[in-house]
Amino acid sequence: MGARQPLPPIAPLPPDVTQGLVRLVLRLCAALGQLVGNEEAFAEALLPVRGLLGLALTPGRLDEIEARIETLIESQLLEQRGIQEAGTTLRQMLTLVVEQLGTVGAGTERFAQRLEGYTQACGGPLDAAALRRLGGAMLEDARELSAQLAHSREELAQARHKVETFERRLHRLESELEQVARMVQNDPLTHVLNRRGLDEAVSVEMARATRYQVPLSFVMIDLDDFKAINDSLGHAAGDRALVHFITSAQVSLRSTEMIARTGGEEFVFVFPATHVDEAVAAVERLQRALTRSPFDYEGQGRLISFSGGAALWAPGESLAQVLRRCDAALYRAKDSGKNRVCRAD
Repeated sequence: MGARQPLPPIAPLPPDVTQGLVRLVLRLCAALGQLVGNEEAFAEALLPVRGLLGLALTPGRLDEIEARIETLIESQLLEQRGIQEAGTTLRQMLTLVVEQLGTVGAGTERFAQRLEGYTQACGGPLDAAALRRLGGAMLEDARELSAQLAHSREELAQARHKVETFERRLHRLESELEQVARMVQNDPLTHVLNRRGLDEAVSVEMARATRYQVPLSFVMIDLDDFKAINDSLGHAAGDRALVHFITSAQVSLRSTEMIARTGGEEFVFVFPATHVDEAVAAVERLQRALTRSPFDYEGQGRLISFSGGAALWAPGESLAQVLRRCDAALYRAKDSGKNRVCRAD
């Protein structure tokens, strides 16, 4: 894991908020102790929660964060226990199959040795009594081998049934793990990608752009005067405003274009196989759509606007590098009056 980031200064908090924070810290410490060997993945999963903690804290928001952490811990522990049990079952089944095959092999080998002895005995003089004894012994051996084979077939059939049950359970576990992975990669409020999800998605798009030699464009967006909404209408209204913005963006953009929330009111749009001028045009269409669709909260309407910085990805450039160029263009858009999109140099 990377170096620890210094903690921001903490303003004085009401007693109920302080108690909630203490509960969260204690719960996190207990969880990390339970998830030995998986601390890094668990810490990554807490990134959305850290984003919520970066907003103004209220008792209601702390309850929401605590519930999300509890759900994540329970799902992680459930999946770990399920996978451990499945692995134990598989080892037991493999041991059973090997033992049964070994038993059958040994039984048939002994039977073949006895048959050879019977064959030799048949080459010599036999009276009726000796013939009856030889036939009875051969019949008894045949019955013993038949019973052994029947028992082995029954146990192998049971093992096959266990394998089928195990496969069904494994598929269910894989599906549940995929759901957990999506939780880790998505922002809990807006359900778009978070920073971790953005990193993984962009690595795929950069490889595709390099392979097929197609453009890849990015636009960094910051909502204008978002603090005024929180201050005048409350943080619940601010959350609703973010959801309204994302809903409008998803209607305006194509299905191949991606959105990630990288900060409180900061987003990154990714445009695969798109030149930067086309990306800017798409974002400007979203700006016009927002002017036609004011955000309404308890009868109070507010227009949402944003400033953006756009850049065309250069092959070999990292995500951090292209986002720095977008960020510089975003600052120019803010300085030149807001509610506009500037292109990076």
